[in-house]
Amino acid sequence: MQTSDFKNLGVASSIYFFSSNLTSMFLPVYYLELGLGISDIALLLLITFAIIGLLPITLLRFVKSFERVICFGVLSTMVFYTLLIFVKNSVVLGVTYGLSIATFWPSFNLLQFRLSESSIRARSVSLFSIIIPSIASIAGPAAGGLIIENFGFHFLLILSIILYFVALTFFMRVQFKLEAHRLWTPWSGKFSIFFITFIIFGMSEAYWLAYPLFVNRVSETISRMGFVLASTSVVISAITFLVNWLSDVKMRRVEFTIIGVMLNAAWFFLIGFASMPHEIVLLSALSGLASAFTISWFAHYGDSFSREYYASILVLMETGLMIGRIINLVPMRLFISEGNYLSYFMLLGVFTLSVIPFLAYSKHLDGEGKAIKEH
Repeated sequence: MQTSDFKNLGVASSIYFFSSNLTSMFLPVYYLELGLGISDIALLLLITFAIIGLLPITLLRFVKSFERVICFGVLSTMVFYTLLIFVKNSVVLGVTYGLSIATFWPSFNLLQFRLSESSIRARSVSLFSIIIPSIASIAGPAAGGLIIENFGFHFLLILSIILYFVALTFFMRVQFKLEAHRLWTPWSGKFSIFFITFIIFGMSEAYWLAYPLFVNRVSETISRMGFVLASTSVVISAITFLVNWLSDVKMRRVEFTIIGVMLNAAWFFLIGFASMPHEIVLLSALSGLASAFTISWFAHYGDSFSREYYASILVLMETGLMIGRIINLVPMRLFISEGNYLSYFMLLGVFTLSVIPFLAYSKHLDGEGKAIKEH
């Protein structure tokens, strides 16, 4: 493990995620304030998802320094936040939002895979994908809500742009490596299972629109919404690291993921009934446990393929998520435009449970693989 690179990535990602959490959960509220309807936001997200799923594949084919793309991701995020101040067009915002995510996350995931060893991968993945974002999400929404209520959205967007620039300076200190293998499509039975599960996980995401608007409706004010989100993050952060530590020690990642899926489904089935802020906070214990257990699937994904193919499997993961997210836009458009959050969350709970047979089958494939090696 390259210690200095690991530390620079940790500092950069901490600042990046804090800036993101200042604003990200408030974006749906801001879109509505701009005058965009649910259909307009759905169009914005459709364009965003398509770019997230397809652009990384193209970049991996033609850009040899794929890890370095993360710097462009931070720059394009700054452009997106700048456009939010002046532009109200769903297509323009969707394109820039998609560029910012599509050029950040695959490179970021590749870096955290490369800079961590297999024996501690779930803990490392948990650090960068859950622990740091969760800690940032404690202070971020609370501060963001107060800033919006006292100074307005534009002030918050400008502050975020400054923080993204600081994060960029640390990302640029990481020693990036060239990607020698480019795009490789590992269409095996094992990879097909992973790809299907990512489609289902994409179908089960609620944080792009529904969950933030639901929390805002229950909270009634922006500042209270921020504190509700911060309180849920306290619960989630307290749970996450211990669970993922056990995931590494026991090496029971598929079983942990199945537990996480069941907990996540339970959260979906219950959250729509919440009518008070404290009920959302209490239910976040389920959500936190679900996230902590489910991240084991991401760690298992990395350990199932050779290091030289990490870039390929990560961009293909984004393609799977893209398909699921686009499918999710249909019920999102139907239910959220009518304010029917309960039915929408119930449906996502059903989507979530549908992944369990595929997880169980992957365990069966792992068992067969071990048996073959022993013989």
